[in-house]
Amino acid sequence: MALDPYRLVFRSLGRSWRQRPARMASAIAAGIGGVLLTTAMLLVSFSVLDAIKGASISGIRQNVVAAEARAPGGISQDVAARAEQQTGIKASRVSVISTRAAAEPGQSTDPVIVFGIDQQLAGLTGKGLAEQIGRTTLGPGEVFLTRKWADDHSLSKGDTVAVTSPEGVQKWRIAALLDGDVANRGAVVIAPLPTVAQAFDRGTYSDVLLFDPGSRPRSEVASAVAKAVDGAADVKKPSEVLSGYSKTFRTSLTILGMFAAIAVLTAAVVLFLTWRLALDDARKTLARMRLLGVRTRHLMFGSAAVMVPLLLGTYVVGAGLGIWVGSMLSSFTKQITDLTQQAVTPGLPWQGPVIGSFVAAAVMFAVAWLSGVRRFTRITAIEAVTGRDQVAVLPGGVRRPLLGGLGALVIGVLLVVFGGSMVKSSSLLFLFIGAALLSMALPVVAGTLLRKGEPGPVRLAAARQLQVGWRRNAALAITFTVAIVASLSMAGVSSSIKDEVAGSVDRWTQGQLYVQAAKVGQNLQNEKFPLSMEQELHQVQGVDAVESFTYASVTHDGRKVQVWNWGKDDSQKLTKLKVSKGDADFVRTLGDDEIVISSNFARTQKLGVGDTMDMPLPTGHRTVRVRSVLDDSASDGGMLVAGSGLYRDLTASQGVYEFYVGVQKGADVATVKKALEQKVGQHYPRAVVLTQKEVRDAFAGITARLVSSFEAFAYVMFVLAVLVGGATLASGLVERQRALGLTRLTGATRKMVSRQLVLESVAVAVSSWIVALPVGILAIPGMIDAQAAQSGLVPPLTVPFVLTVISLPLVVICMLLALAVGNPRRANPPLRALLAQE
Repeated sequence: MALDPYRLVFRSLGRSWRQRPARMASAIAAGIGGVLLTTAMLLVSFSVLDAIKGASISGIRQNVVAAEARAPGGISQDVAARAEQQTGIKASRVSVISTRAAAEPGQSTDPVIVFGIDQQLAGLTGKGLAEQIGRTTLGPGEVFLTRKWADDHSLSKGDTVAVTSPEGVQKWRIAALLDGDVANRGAVVIAPLPTVAQAFDRGTYSDVLLFDPGSRPRSEVASAVAKAVDGAADVKKPSEVLSGYSKTFRTSLTILGMFAAIAVLTAAVVLFLTWRLALDDARKTLARMRLLGVRTRHLMFGSAAVMVPLLLGTYVVGAGLGIWVGSMLSSFTKQITDLTQQAVTPGLPWQGPVIGSFVAAAVMFAVAWLSGVRRFTRITAIEAVTGRDQVAVLPGGVRRPLLGGLGALVIGVLLVVFGGSMVKSSSLLFLFIGAALLSMALPVVAGTLLRKGEPGPVRLAAARQLQVGWRRNAALAITFTVAIVASLSMAGVSSSIKDEVAGSVDRWTQGQLYVQAAKVGQNLQNEKFPLSMEQELHQVQGVDAVESFTYASVTHDGRKVQVWNWGKDDSQKLTKLKVSKGDADFVRTLGDDEIVISSNFARTQKLGVGDTMDMPLPTGHRTVRVRSVLDDSASDGGMLVAGSGLYRDLTASQGVYEFYVGVQKGADVATVKKALEQKVGQHYPRAVVLTQKEVRDAFAGITARLVSSFEAFAYVMFVLAVLVGGATLASGLVERQRALGLTRLTGATRKMVSRQLVLESVAVAVSSWIVALPVGILAIPGMIDAQAAQSGLVPPLTVPFVLTVISLPLVVICMLLALAVGNPRRANPPLRALLAQE
């Protein structure tokens, strides 16, 4: 008998929802949509972060002291010997190379990390890995592969693997397969240090030194190593080796983080509003229970018994669809790795996003459930049954949210107009709060305006509904407002960055042809031409100018920063670089103790012309002076430009990433291109010769795909808005059957009732657009400022013109589509049926 009140609430509420399934459909649609959006966004974010973390070396004991080279050239033999002498410990040397590999030459290649190791490494790993490595002594040209990667590529012990290197394709024999992930989700090739040094022209340089403290305190050994390397390396834990990868993706991760926050916030608002409306729809049923003596605790747990299974069901479906949608957007991760040319291997870490979306859904459900039940207990039960608690909102009742929204909007505008760097971003909070409050208030204001003058029956009925049903209208208005604001701001930020990057690319692609070791987006940092290739290209008939361009990544302030280098001879013919401060003719005259920094690097590091910074070298470090600031935005987080002497000291290499080629006046570009392809193709099968348009289109294509991924999230929100709108309208129309029937009894026709519903929907849609359009455009500078803290990019604002123009028709169409899904005819049953129910 003790369970009777709970059972009564459970059975009554369940029967009510079964008899009017539109209520249930509204909650289910919103739940699935909200969980889908949250899961998909979190999955994309987690995939990027997981890919970055996956590059790190695993298996090394955590008490080992690791010294990772800051300079791309590695750590010199002299520095390594000095560290061994000062610590009294023999170091294990490791080379780390990003390249590509395949089962056979000529087959499609995949990014891999090549580890060059000495035999001492086995003693520094965990027991399981140490036994596997110690079992086999690698000879020249022999390698270890992970069993998982080998199985995926149909390779076995004794087979050969083809690895791309500057000296051509290397065919190495597989000596053994290792169980478990050594690094990079198994996409690694482990070879003897001399073999890797010869294939990749590394000489005696090492990328990582590993010291086993033994019984000595780790901190003591780490301090001695840090003093010995003299700025040439970062001393860290083995698990933190290659952690510089994580800071290479600053712009993309920052923008992705902002979009994920917006998506989760949108989903949370949708979930809260629709679950709360689901309880409001059951107001009369639950109020009758109170008249029968049911207490608050009975209402809470009895209603939860009905709603929790719905929550769990929608969560399972939404999370499954979210993983599916997120996996389709996983190309986002590949596009980032294409841009940064790091050999990370993306995975699909679904566990975190699934847990995160469940927590978000559960929190919003709990807040909606508790606040809904609390509202029931504050209303007299008989008034809830009779509907007298639902009265039209008078003009005075909407004054507070209207003034609050306008106030928040004014603060946001002032921050956008007068706020400096890192202040504009704070405007986003006020803009979104203002948009939410105004989108709740404006439909009520629209209802008040429709009452003005001599309103006909349709206008009068629509006006009253806009005021009486303000809670349900608020759910629709906020959903559409957030969708429009997010779409405009996302598209604006993405377009602004895309245009800025395109301008930078155009300035340093003034040549007619470009010779690369592999296609754009496929060549990794260690795929280079020898410098001697420049003279061979000069000899090709029709070639007028050749300029070398190469780059590498140096560790600065704990993250990887690109260092660029152009050849001196023909730079003025083949580039049109723009300098914002300092000497414009720096390419030909840059000294070994001078550096040029990009404008976004200058912003993030707060450096200018004449300032100094430490440049790590394989032999220690060198203090260099900033010569100029280059106006360029093509690199994530900024880049440096070094003269040829300093660049060779940094990299300990003569390799060239790319050659710019100028064609003689009157020569046929296609003919010269074919001759260049024949020249380089003899020794470099992956090499390509691209025209200026092809190079620009390739970079623009990568950027455009990246931007398209961002913009796709905005349209997902629109789809979510339509689904939620349709379900909410359907639920509302069913609830209004008797009210609409009463309207028809007073003489209204079905056509008049349909016109009333359309007028209500259009009023809500237009109200949403009036708020969202300016707020969406105003949010663009704030979002640009938010990401500038990490990337340094402050591009000129680009307003998404097409989306701005179509936003009003699009939201009206979405609302009418939602109304069609709601099916007004279901809200207009025959009058005799309504009378029979009474």
